[in-house]
Amino acid sequence: SLTRQVEQDATVSDASPHIVNIGKMVEDMENKIRNTLNEIYFGKTRDIVYGLRSFIPLGDMKKQDALRNDLAAALSKRSAAQ
Repeated sequence: SLTRQVEQDATVSDASPHIVNIGKMVEDMENKIRNTLNEIYFGKTRDIVYGLRSFIPLGDMKKQDALRNDLAAALSKRSAAQ
């Protein structure tokens, strides 16, 4: 949920009227919400990209599959011979 609440005590004077304090609070909350959205959006995007992206080249994966199949065939022949 993006609903946020904050409570703050601030002094009011001629140099710092009430509207200035409210403006600072609004800007602080906007920055917090913006950072939260960025973390959620970029974090989720990164998770999706890393989930889809393979760091091993396709040729290497094919070699590993071929080796795995050869080993499985050799082991099944070996166990059948016993």
